Amino acid sequence: MSEPLSPRERAFAAWNEGRYPDVVAAASAWLGRQPGSGEAYQIAGQALVRMGNTVEAAKSFENAEALGGGPVCAFNAGNAWQAAGDREMAAKAWLRAADGHAVLGQRALSLGRSLVGAGEPLAAARVLSSLIRRDPEAHGAMQLLVSLAASERAATSAPVRLDAPGTGPAPSSWSFVVCSIDEAGFAAFSAMIAARFAGVEHEIVRIADAASLCEGYERGLARSSGEAVVFCHDDIDLLAPDAAARLAIHLTHCDVVGIAGATRVTGPAVFWAGHPWLHGWISYRTPGDADYEVTAMSIDGPRVDGIQALDGAFIACRRDAAVATGFDAAVFDGFHLYDLDFSYRAHLAGFRLAVACDLGLVHASKGDFGRDWSRYAERFRAKFPSLTGPRGSTHYYAARVPAAGDVLAFQRRLAEFAAV
Repeated sequence: MSEPLSPRERAFAAWNEGRYPDVVAAASAWLGRQPGSGEAYQIAGQALVRMGNTVEAAKSFENAEALGGGPVCAFNAGNAWQAAGDREMAAKAWLRAADGHAVLGQRALSLGRSLVGAGEPLAAARVLSSLIRRDPEAHGAMQLLVSLAASERAATSAPVRLDAPGTGPAPSSWSFVVCSIDEAGFAAFSAMIAARFAGVEHEIVRIADAASLCEGYERGLARSSGEAVVFCHDDIDLLAPDAAARLAIHLTHCDVVGIAGATRVTGPAVFWAGHPWLHGWISYRTPGDADYEVTAMSIDGPRVDGIQALDGAFIACRRDAAVATGFDAAVFDGFHLYDLDFSYRAHLAGFRLAVACDLGLVHASKGDFGRDWSRYAERFRAKFPSLTGPRGSTHYYAARVPAAGDVLAFQRRLAEFAAV
């Protein structure tokens, strides 16, 4: 004759068969024998949730938490209190869960969402940022954090942290090389540079008849005189009022700095490798847009070192790095892949590349990856035949804000969230 099942065994047998009232009864008998069993309280709570008795379920989860069940039980208690309509008790439980959120695994994203809904943005940011750093596939967490930073952008006025100077000398003069055929666009660009670099020695070298970006940049580089040379598009804005100081400090740490890039190159595009190797905070406002689209490729900043490839909207170089690397106008005789070729060769030559996330750069274009781009992608493959990796997964984390000041406010809040 077989031994009768223990209360614990009866509880799990009933659970597996969906007999939830029997689970609660068996858990009660189990606790009669082992009053300190958090496991009994936990399974009882799960059964009570399915029976619709969410208040008693929450209490059962909290008993399990008190007996060492930890953040998982606190998270379950918060969910039960929320289902019961008690938002205050739910928030308290979720905040307790946030203190040990690492053990929740992918459930940390649900906890982050719950904390956002409970009006606890800093706790939510702590949970989400930690999940993002632990799991490069936590794309939902990254998008939620970007959206949260946009909605909470007015909650902080502290500027994005300014790095201490590095060991290299700061450039004392700047040359901006820009290929521009648009009179109005060039005038707006010139006014922006004059404002951001007021009091700093600088020049703008305009190439109005470039056969290609490489050809134009080579010609502009030869005409330039600055200790630092910036190759950039004419449809950008630098919103950070101290962009000149920030850029100078970045170039005391590295030789080449851009506003977006990758720490790995595997194929014929700056962002070909995909996440988690992509970095940079860029905003967009295309002609006709009423507002700004703010984006972030990662939560790292204000400077990300170890970069191998940079986006061509804005690339600032110490003069020796620019001259030594140069542009390949023979192969890239159009308007694509010039940036990847230049930055990757600079990396291969031993120059230090970085991404700066704190300049508040806004670009009026998202680029064109059509047939013409494909032609130059094949040229890049032929030039670097060892780069044969498959295209990685590139995720686009974005939110919209109404004004230029909101772009900087979003970036300040995102930096704050990333540091909690």
